[in-house]
Parts: sequence; C-alpha cells; structure tokens
Amino acid sequence: MKILSLDVSGNYSSISLLNDDEINTFTQTHNRKERPDWDTLFARIGFDSKQGFDELDGLAFACGPGSYTALRITASFLKAIAEVKELPLIAISNLESIAHQASQWIDVTEAKIYVAIEADSKESYFCSYQKNRDKLSPIVTESVIAMDKLTALVNDEDCYFAGTGWPMKATKHSNFLSQVAGSAESIASLAKKKLETGESFPPENANPVYLKTPDYQKS
Repeated sequence: MKILSLDVSGNYSSISLLNDDEINTFTQTHNRKERPDWDTLFARIGFDSKQGFDELDGLAFACGPGSYTALRITASFLKAIAEVKELPLIAISNLESIAHQASQWIDVTEAKIYVAIEADSKESYFCSYQKNRDKLSPIVTESVIAMDKLTALVNDEDCYFAGTGWPMKATKHSNFLSQVAGSAESIASLAKKKLETGESFPPENANPVYLKTPDYQKS
C-alpha cells in the first residue's frame, strides 16, 4: 500500500510517503506565513508530482484542529488531486495523530493518553484516548479547553500527556512525552489502518476541523 500524507496544521510542514512497511518523512519548522511550497515538499521525499500520484493507493492529511487557513488550503489541494486521480482521501485528526505517536512510546498494554495542542495563550485543543494494546479509542469528544482546566488534569498520575498545549506543570510530569510531536508519518500510519478496513473515503467528505468556543476572541 502506498500513501502520501501531509500535515501543515501548525508552525511546521510535514510530508510522508508510506510504501508498505517503509516510510520516508520530511518535517520543517517555520513561522506559519513562511511555509514551503508543494513542489519543495515533494522534492524533499523524492516524490514525482507529475507521475507519482498514479502510483498511490490513497492520500491523507491532518484535518485539524490547527491553523485553519493552512488546513483549508491543504484540503482543497488534495481534494482536487483525489477527484482527478480517483483516490481515497483520508482526513486524520491532529489530536488522534499525536495520541497514536504517543502510544508507540508507552510500554504498558493499557493507558490513558491526554493530548493538548495550543490554540492561544489561554486555551488548547484537547482530547483524551484509551490505549488497549494496539487499539486507540477516544474517551471524550474533541474540544477547546481552558488552561486552568488543563492544569487540573495534570494531577492525574495514571495517564500520559502529549502535545504543545500544556501548562509548564505538565511538562515536568514524569509521564509527559516531550519527544512526541505532530508529523505526517503518524497521519500516514493511521490512514493505512483505515484503508485496510475496506471503508471508502470519498474526497468530498474530507474536510478541515475547526474547534472554537462560541465566545472565542483571539488573544
């Protein structure tokens, strides 16, 4: 199975090409307004944008939550390609992607994983997951959560923490997984699992996720 995946949801751009059990990934951090163009990203993993799409089994992208402008541009770009090439397009949650990567660092069979991605100085995008062997299931619905509520969650000694949206207290927790970050590699791995179920993924259903509270005002 061959899948091209993209994650440009934050202050980084990441691209992966998964080919069966092998994966080639490139990730570059930058300011949000200084993203590399598509051709530059393709070149970084040796992907031929003129002929390579004909060899793919699917496309995948990080659908958010994150930088909504970047997510919308990525979705539009990949939808057009998926329609023309008749490829499935799999939208993967950024929170799920980080939880998936975090689960690879956890040795125990069962564990709770809390994931938070910075939204602004006072809020973060949040979701919690239950790891049971190789299966990962969301415990709650993805949401925006205030920083003080995240601080309270840090008192839970029986779970693991990952993501960029945690207060300083969490980063000092013994179960804080500082090595875990968003990337297209996790997006590709999750997309492969979803494609292997035989489910269809029409491009028109692959949309960005935008999580904000009704009274949101950007800090």
